[in-house]
Amino acid sequence: MKIFVLGAGMIGRAVVYDLGRARDVKNIAVADFDRGRAREVARTFGRGKARGHFADVRNTEQLAKLVRGFDVLLNCTQYNWNLDVMRAALAARVNYMDLGGLYHMTRKQFALDKDFRRIGRLAIPGMGGAPGITNVMARALADPLESVHAIRVYNAGADEQHYDSPIAYTFSIATILDELTMPPVMFERGRYVEKPMLSEPEPGKFRAPIGSITLRHSIHSELGTLPESFRRKGVKEVFFKINYDPRLVSLVRDLDQAGFTSREPIAVNGNATRVSPRAVLLSLMQQRAPKKTARDVEALRVVVTGRSKNRRVASAMEMWADHSTRPRLSAVARDTGFPAAIAAAMLARGEIRGSGVQAPENVVPPEPFFNELKKRGFTFRQWKLNPRSV
Repeated sequence: MKIFVLGAGMIGRAVVYDLGRARDVKNIAVADFDRGRAREVARTFGRGKARGHFADVRNTEQLAKLVRGFDVLLNCTQYNWNLDVMRAALAARVNYMDLGGLYHMTRKQFALDKDFRRIGRLAIPGMGGAPGITNVMARALADPLESVHAIRVYNAGADEQHYDSPIAYTFSIATILDELTMPPVMFERGRYVEKPMLSEPEPGKFRAPIGSITLRHSIHSELGTLPESFRRKGVKEVFFKINYDPRLVSLVRDLDQAGFTSREPIAVNGNATRVSPRAVLLSLMQQRAPKKTARDVEALRVVVTGRSKNRRVASAMEMWADHSTRPRLSAVARDTGFPAAIAAAMLARGEIRGSGVQAPENVVPPEPFFNELKKRGFTFRQWKLNPRSV
């Protein structure tokens, strides 16, 4: 099998590491705009199977040439490039997968459904941790039910590493900025509605070191697929809530109010060259990012309510991920990159089938997928809830 990994950042490293350990994956391409970083990731994590390449996602024709002949194109770049990379996969006639599109991009990606069906290839948007694992957990909980009323997704984490600055993150800082500045979307009473930023706080209890926390609404990819996937079962409510470090939230809010998250180019000191405040902010934050490796944990929890045998029922499933020291990967990198690598290999083997653009919950078989995650040290637990309490 041949897998093409686009993007050699924190998640791309985890993907390449996992694919490198798969016996039947014989060839891994790692491509990035930073050719040096792509080569380093290929050499460090690819177990001799990987080669680094230069790629510019803006050049569809060039990217399609690089990808042609591979079984799967796994897109680990920033989500705003998803449509461009999908078009390259179409031109190369290969299967496609990415890590999510923060709702709005995810919805746009389904416009290419007919194109992927026409070439007999499958595109799966949002196949990492959240989204990805969360979607498949929702499927596992919903399948036994005759009808589904609500799907509630929770993302909880904690980092025991000490940082001198609140600018500490274990995945794309650009995505974090969007999650903290774009209005969240919720599926409520059968309709999509926007909610205020980080609104409707809800207490959550998790095992240490997360403990008792507060989770709030945030924009996320699960809302781009779950309401439609379970519409026939009558779903009326879907939301995503997360806990963020209050210091980071406060910092981003201040920067947003001051205009530093704006994408609109502005002139500076009368110069003819115009620059985007957000682009400058991202560059500064990336330059000042902590060099320490996270010592984090992450829990993904899904709660589903509905009816079974004409009775109201509720159940929950939770996935727990830890960071690793060999290799040095954060929990977020592991539970985003490893499931993506697992699903890409399953797709290449023919264990995931279909064509068109399909949500993870509709094509990824839960049991074999969860079994692969368990082999990598992820733990799962499932329990019943009192339907009157949720």
